[in-house]
Amino acid sequence: MIDNDFGLEFQRQNQPLAHQKIKDFSQLAKVSDGSTIGDLSNQDLSNQDLSGQDLSGSNFKNADLSGADLSEANISLANLCGANLSLAYMRGSNLINANLCEAELISTELLSAELCSADLQSADLSGANLRGASLSGANLRGANLSHTELSSADLSGANLKKAYLRSADFRRANLISANLSYAYLSVSNFKAACLISADLSGAYLRAADFKNADLRGANLMDANLNSADLRGTNLKSTNFRRTKVEQTLFGKNLGLSEKIKLDLIQRGAIFDDKGNSQAI
Repeated sequence: MIDNDFGLEFQRQNQPLAHQKIKDFSQLAKVSDGSTIGDLSNQDLSNQDLSGQDLSGSNFKNADLSGADLSEANISLANLCGANLSLAYMRGSNLINANLCEAELISTELLSAELCSADLQSADLSGANLRGASLSGANLRGANLSHTELSSADLSGANLKKAYLRSADFRRANLISANLSYAYLSVSNFKAACLISADLSGAYLRAADFKNADLRGANLMDANLNSADLRGTNLKSTNFRRTKVEQTLFGKNLGLSEKIKLDLIQRGAIFDDKGNSQAI
């Protein structure tokens, strides 16, 4: 019996780190002896304080990090595919080139986080706060960003194709050359956003607010802009081919020729060149 107990204890103490139950990060740091954290896939790290830690390159695949404090942590190049990061506090975190595909980040705090070139395909970021975050070149194809705060965020060159973005807030965001084709953007707020050369072809933009936005060279071919507000928007070289514009508000638009204006009116657009289009 003693031999059996000793054998079980020896096995427990010598289990690979990835299969141990992590109770707190201080214990984890002691086990790893300050070296690379390594494989923490499938681990329960919920509500742990990981703030300011260097977790770059670590494997958190399918780990539970819900409610964890990862503020100012270095998580660049980490594998967080399928991880649960809902309600986590990640303000100022470095997630550059991290793999977050199919991860859950519901209502996660990501204010001013660095997510450049991160893979967020099919991730759930609904209700997350990404205000002022850097997402340049990030892959958000098919991601859920409904009711997400993205004001003043940098999404230049980001891939948001077929993403779900209902009621997302893009005020003053940088969306230069972003791919928003076939995205669902109903009731989203793009006030004063920069969408120069953005691809919005086939996007569903019903009742979206583009007041004072910059849509120069943007592609809106086959998009649905019914009931949207484009007053004060710069529309130089914007592609409106086959765009639905019934009850869409225009007015005081730079770069819009009289010929295109008349064509839009024939398709149901409303022009209010005397109205107030100031951003709120």
